[in-house]
Amino acid sequence: TLLAYVFVQPLYEPSAAQLCDAGLELNRITAPDALIVAADTGDPTIFYYAERKGWHFLERDAIYAGNSSDSQQAIADLEQLRRRGATHLVFTANTFWWLDYYPEFAQHLAESAELIEATPEFRIYKLATVTR
Repeated sequence: TLLAYVFVQPLYEPSAAQLCDAGLELNRITAPDALIVAADTGDPTIFYYAERKGWHFLERDAIYAGNSSDSQQAIADLEQLRRRGATHLVFTANTFWWLDYYPEFAQHLAESAELIEATPEFRIYKLATVTR
């Protein structure tokens, strides 16, 4: 039964734990006026612990809208948010798959952002500023 516990126990860890950790790290490393884009399945926990404003990735009319249909949509949505002032993008472990599933988006991110924090729970990118 101990072996069963070892395999099953991670399934019972609170899903908000990684969101809390990412939020606290964003609070520590970003300016109070930073605007966060969170690829986090629509849970607001990151914003609460970060004490920052921002957007879920993707959202429509301030409501989480699910996953991108393709890399081009993800790039267009990220660029729209950058033009609106987004400064950071955070992925949590349950959305790391985006970086494999949307390879052109991952390439765009590599060219337009800097990975400033990476843990098994989250990845935080600093977005390049938009020149106006």
